[in-house]
Amino acid sequence: MKKLFTILIIAVFAFAGLSAQGMQEKRNNDPNKNEHCIGDQPYYQYMVFRMTEILELTPEQAEKLFPLNRPYRDSKHSLHMQMNVLSDEVFQKKEITESDLEKYKNEIDRLHKEEMKLDDKFIGDVEKFLEPGQVAKLIFFEPRFRQELSHELKQRYQPNPEEKKGKNKFWKKRK
Repeated sequence: MKKLFTILIIAVFAFAGLSAQGMQEKRNNDPNKNEHCIGDQPYYQYMVFRMTEILELTPEQAEKLFPLNRPYRDSKHSLHMQMNVLSDEVFQKKEITESDLEKYKNEIDRLHKEEMKLDDKFIGDVEKFLEPGQVAKLIFFEPRFRQELSHELKQRYQPNPEEKKGKNKFWKKRK
């Protein structure tokens, strides 16, 4: 059963990748294109793969979840990009007045509230077809995924601990 499910998921990704090539060309030619579409990144594709594994999604659940997930991730990414623009603006200014401070506080508060509404709506939508345990794992999925990915990348690209200089720490006593 697991092999069948794995083969089905791989086939879906392969078909989606092939059919998305034509869509990618249309999106690249679109002048109103969102420059920061997270769904086009390999990170997102790997995240979808891991989400399928960790949440133990059935094919029916995956068919319902991922069409909701992509616009949610894109909207959330857009909000984060707006926060980054605001942050850049703050750090580029030489002086910030009280009125500027109020403007920044109100804007970041608005963006955080918008993000919370987005999260609540998404969770409400997926609660209709996911089990409670799957919803709980989904809520905490992204921070855990980022932590695991960071750990995997460190292991892959960091030299072996035996090869590091100074492996004998000065605070350890010699035998």
